[in-house]
Amino acid sequence: MHEPTNFSRIERVAELVRRELGDILTRKTKDPRLLECKVTRVRMAKDLRVAWVYLSVYPEDGRPEVLKGLEAATGFLRRELSSRLDLRRSPELRFQFDDGPRRLVEMDDLLDSLGARASEEE
Repeated sequence: MHEPTNFSRIERVAELVRRELGDILTRKTKDPRLLECKVTRVRMAKDLRVAWVYLSVYPEDGRPEVLKGLEAATGFLRRELSSRLDLRRSPELRFQFDDGPRRLVEMDDLLDSLGARASEEE
């Protein structure tokens, strides 16, 4: 019976981390490498000690520099997050790039090309 409560709490914390981290990246960081970095989603460990932060970066060739900027800013990001969230401990942040937006663009392009091909055949 406790599982649904824990699950919803994990989701709520993940959403809070996503929102607050996005705000911190947008308003508080001064590193230009992080300007085009958007938090798309966060997945939390069951014990809330680790947050996997999924990021969208455009253009994608800027990913290595964004990763360096995030590594340099991790301590700052955790401190800021800790001051904004009411958690026993600030979660360890693990950053990953989200390929979802790129895949959507690729699928859209594929559908466009299929539509163009169907129009040519008519």
